[in-house]
Amino acid sequence: MKKVLFLLVSLFGFSAVSVIAQQRPIYDQYHFNYYLINPAVAGADKCSHLMATGKQSWLGSDGPSTYLLSYRTRLNSKNIGLGGYIYNDHTPQFNYIGGQFTFAYHIPMSIGGKYSQKVELDRQLSFGISARVKYLKYDEVENVDDPANISEGEFMPDVNLGVYYVSYGFFAGASATNIIKFQPDMLGDSYTDEYLTAFLFMGYDFDFSRERTLEPSVNFNIDTKEHRQAEFNLKYMQNNSDLDFGWWAQLSYRHCLDKGNAQPLSLIPIVGARFGKFQLAYAFNLSLNEMASHNYGTHELMLAYTFCIPKRFCR
Repeated sequence: MKKVLFLLVSLFGFSAVSVIAQQRPIYDQYHFNYYLINPAVAGADKCSHLMATGKQSWLGSDGPSTYLLSYRTRLNSKNIGLGGYIYNDHTPQFNYIGGQFTFAYHIPMSIGGKYSQKVELDRQLSFGISARVKYLKYDEVENVDDPANISEGEFMPDVNLGVYYVSYGFFAGASATNIIKFQPDMLGDSYTDEYLTAFLFMGYDFDFSRERTLEPSVNFNIDTKEHRQAEFNLKYMQNNSDLDFGWWAQLSYRHCLDKGNAQPLSLIPIVGARFGKFQLAYAFNLSLNEMASHNYGTHELMLAYTFCIPKRFCR
């Protein structure tokens, strides 16, 4: 029944949800940490997670580089989750330094064994809200005659909201960001709006044994300017919480669904391993469109420490 439910929900997502291309730079990293696109994930499991990620985009050209540090946890004996991250995203002209603080509330919907009466988190509904701020610095570009070529900065506030649901193998989340419309004074009309953006993801874990799991998932996003993007993922995990080692491999395909401009965007192979409570992962983003001839892809490295042995990787 759960498999049928997953297929029906996926088909509904394909037919009813449009998806965006207007993503913020850090959102490429959610394969390792869904908290980056949905605040309700903070504290959704019993583990506390500390994750550091570095990404170099469009290697071979003057592409952006991004560095991020995030932490999320669940308060002891409470249904409250807390989280936060800080990041630095640098391009030749712009430098974004920002972060967010998250409050989440979780409603467990399943109970453990008859005698233990221990609340489990295999079925749970979660809600989250984040306060965000970033500092946008525009750097002067030499030898370019442009009145906007100055070096100054400005703070930009934002809020995001999310809901997240898990039911044993099934998981799904919906969130919205860029809720506060803000136009930096220093750039005026030359600044490109960060439009209100909605994200939807869903997936299902097919357990072949206690140690082996296959997880297909789909991710969608859309903004108010009808920029759309879809992503399809297939992940294999082999993990035994009694051992000090586990590993996973994932292949993702990203596609642009903009009207009149539907095209493949990238193919993303990902590999990772767990050594005790440490996790290490690498992702390579290979462009499939016209940008492929101008760079050597995007490289991303993640190092994480979990304060317990997680049942699932990268969620």
